[in-house]
Parts: sequence; C-alpha cells; structure tokens
Amino acid sequence: MKQEIQRRFTETPELLPAAVASELNISELEVIHTMAELAQSGDLPEIQMVVAAGNQFEMIIEELRGWGDIMLVLDVEGSIFEMVTPFPKGGKKFGYYNMSDRNTPLKGHLKLDGYGGIALVRKPFHGVDTCSVQFFSPTGRPVFKVYIRRNKDKSFIPEQLERFNALMQRLAPLN
Repeated sequence: MKQEIQRRFTETPELLPAAVASELNISELEVIHTMAELAQSGDLPEIQMVVAAGNQFEMIIEELRGWGDIMLVLDVEGSIFEMVTPFPKGGKKFGYYNMSDRNTPLKGHLKLDGYGGIALVRKPFHGVDTCSVQFFSPTGRPVFKVYIRRNKDKSFIPEQLERFNALMQRLAPLN
C-alpha cells in the first residue's frame, strides 16, 4: 500500500488524499499517515506533513484562534462547504469544546476526544501551494479542515504562514 501511495503522489503531487483513500478503499487518515512518513523520509519532496495525535486537539485549537480569518472547509461525500471566519473562542463543558464567540458566525460543539489524528499539510493543489490543518475522527474520516488564507496575488498571508510553520515545527518532534 505504501508503494502505491508513493507512486500516485510522486506522479501527481496535486492529488487529493481523499480521492486516493476512496480508490484504495482505506481511510483518508491512513493515506495521510503514509504521506507524512514518505514526506519526512524525502520520498515525496513536494509535500510537507506532520501528523499529531488527537490528544493535541485543544492546543491546536487554541493556536488557530490567533490566526485571524481562516478558511474552514467541510467536505461531506464530495460536497464542499467553505466559511471564512476567525476560529471562535469557546470553552470546555460536558466533553465538548463549545464555540460561543459572538464575533464570528461559526458556532458548534466539537468533541474533545473525537479526533484520531490532526495533520498539518503543505502540498500543491491546482497549481498553487496549500497549507492546511486537517482534523480526523478516530475512524480516519475528515471532520473539518482549516486552510490558511491568501492575498489577492495568491501569496499566503505572511502572519498565518509563519504561525503554520511554527506549529508544524512544534509538532514535528511528536511524530
């Protein structure tokens, strides 16, 4: 399986992990873990990736709250929802992170123990570099993804890119 994933992303780095997971009949998180291993060994040079354990959820959420407007993406069976908003402040109660920030339209309740892995992914897609923080359930399905934003010239917002890179470096030793 590892060689097949490597072959696919070596030939076409812009592939979506979700598409490869579907074709290979495995979870997206399994593809992400394999990609991270290949990227860290230098076998996927166009891709940078770190996968953190789900128990890093609270630390990562706290970090995202300081990034300003992010793009939140929900991908449900190929239908994609996007929202540009700051990640909301919230609090912990009854096993959930309850998003209740009046300064953002994003509301909801995120299970504190509902994550099997959190991936920081930098890879090409449609001819541009992308940077995302991807949250996966314990069964390896995507829960939501956060993408750093771009300026009008398609360059990353520098402050967000700096924070993304710093978080990636902070999480790298945990792999």
